[in-house]
Amino acid sequence: MTISLRPELVLTGPNSFSVRTTRDFQPDGALASAMPGYVCRQEQVDLSGEIADTMQQGGLLLAEAETGTGKTLAYLVPALRCADKVLISTHTRALQDQLMFRDIPTVQKALGVRRRVALLKGRANYLCPQRLEKSLQDAKVEPWAKRSLLRVNKWAKDSRDGDLASLSFDVFAAGIGSRITATAEQCLGTKCSFWNECPLVNARQAAQDADIVVSNHSLLLADAQLKSGDFGEVLPDFDVTILDEAHALPDLACRHFGRQVALNRLTTWHNDMQGVLEAFGDEADLKRDMSMLFIQVVEAFDRDDLERVQTAWQDLSGFADARRERSSETARLSDRAEAISMDIEAILKAPKGYVAWREGSGRVATHLLAPVETGPVLGEKLWSRASSFILLSATLRISGSFAYAAERFGLNTGADGEEGVEALAVAHPSPFDYATQAMIYAPRHIPAPGTAEYEDALFDEMRALLDASSGRAFVLFTSHQMLRRLAPRLAEAVDWPVLVQNESGSKDAILQQFRDDKHSVLCGTRSFWEGVDVPGESLSLVIIDKIPFAPPDDRLLAARCEACEKKGGNAFYDIQLPEAVAALRQGAGRLIRTQEDRGVIAILDSRLYTRSYGRVVARNLPRAPKTEEMSDVRRFFAIA
Repeated sequence: MTISLRPELVLTGPNSFSVRTTRDFQPDGALASAMPGYVCRQEQVDLSGEIADTMQQGGLLLAEAETGTGKTLAYLVPALRCADKVLISTHTRALQDQLMFRDIPTVQKALGVRRRVALLKGRANYLCPQRLEKSLQDAKVEPWAKRSLLRVNKWAKDSRDGDLASLSFDVFAAGIGSRITATAEQCLGTKCSFWNECPLVNARQAAQDADIVVSNHSLLLADAQLKSGDFGEVLPDFDVTILDEAHALPDLACRHFGRQVALNRLTTWHNDMQGVLEAFGDEADLKRDMSMLFIQVVEAFDRDDLERVQTAWQDLSGFADARRERSSETARLSDRAEAISMDIEAILKAPKGYVAWREGSGRVATHLLAPVETGPVLGEKLWSRASSFILLSATLRISGSFAYAAERFGLNTGADGEEGVEALAVAHPSPFDYATQAMIYAPRHIPAPGTAEYEDALFDEMRALLDASSGRAFVLFTSHQMLRRLAPRLAEAVDWPVLVQNESGSKDAILQQFRDDKHSVLCGTRSFWEGVDVPGESLSLVIIDKIPFAPPDDRLLAARCEACEKKGGNAFYDIQLPEAVAALRQGAGRLIRTQEDRGVIAILDSRLYTRSYGRVVARNLPRAPKTEEMSDVRRFFAIA
């Protein structure tokens, strides 16, 4: 379905770029010849042509490509065929790795092309050799940390790229991540003795030299923020920017285009400053005075009093400012202190169009500032670039409309009342036969969420479903609290291994174990609702505990709702319900990943029947037969 088609984007003639690329998808084309099992899909051919047109003519394409469309191949073929410099940005690391190490090499080989490809991650993913050396030389380092540091040092001698993902353990879970990586504030830049062998510098140089760069939305937004203020860049300029998993961009933009202040950031500055003073060797009294002032900062955090934090921080940062000229390190520390002061000031003042709030309390609190609406800021900082943009996701529409996504992205797809950057919006439905491959179980009899009987009823339904499916299930919770309460009960009640987020290992380890054990059960929260691909028998049941409305204490969402009401809108139907529907579509989309998959989606929320909005939610579910009866579920799995 095309919402708005700009005439200048339509190319004609046998030599157009879109025509040339779509030939690769034909039954006798390059992909079929080189990729066993490849099947030509009309949805994929059409999408690839639309992407190729946008790449050649410029502009912005907003494309919903439902599961099974084959959107990855649809954009990789024109990206590899064109002569432009292309950025492919993802939300999840899983897709990033899939592109870099599986899909791009496969398609390059099939097409017979060789474009230079580079992977670029955020700086926290790369080893900082200078900080590793400094930590190893620290006489005060704890024995447990020293053992882990020595393991990293041994690995570093053989590592080609310094990417911490190739380590056999998680350095942050081991408690040493901050000691061997450098924040932007801590980086010594060209003055570092390890500059020529710095993994981050080398990765960025490879990105500069590459034809195609695979990266992530967080890095793209960080780069946009830097370039908008003429503060440098972390990514080169691109002719074409492809954003896969684009639905995640607006929420990420809120964080990246706002401010954050947490005690650990101030603590890191204080520790770095103390280290510099200790190296000078003549500042014992000053170190003691600074420590006393820092105690005041900590006490202000304990009271959740950001104004008192500001006062104490101004006194503390004055020590660095007074010694700014003493060395390049004290100059950097003075700049870092000033940046923190500016963030505190911005949060306290909360300019128009922004909202300030606090997450957590005391020493683990984070004070935040974010734009209420992401559309205008994305238009200013991202869409204004001289680049073609292709935004893709399986879940962009709500009830068949792009209106909500267009508003969040700041785009105008041609619908009435829309404002923003002009864009072409297209949608391609899934080719899967949900009528025969899937079933949706939604019991009417279950008590409503929040009632006294709900938790036990939820447990009984989950246990019965897992018995029917013989495990092989994702159990997706909308809250950590319910996960913690029900996962242990399920582990005791069922005969299959129950893997629990944050308890059974890292996310990657849990997923691999789930794939290997054909009858296991995985219990998780939002991080497993999207970006997870488990085709085959291992995943035959997806249980969702309830409609995933945002928690009522979400301060940013509350500010968006307030702004919506002031403009005459309905906050529930214009914001809260679309957010929940989009999340639900992501969760339900975990089930059917190939044309051979079969399974059941269970939504254990009676509000589908008892609330008027239940019909809206139901309309956005996969086009599969629906049932209220557990006997139908048992029959479905008996036939499978």
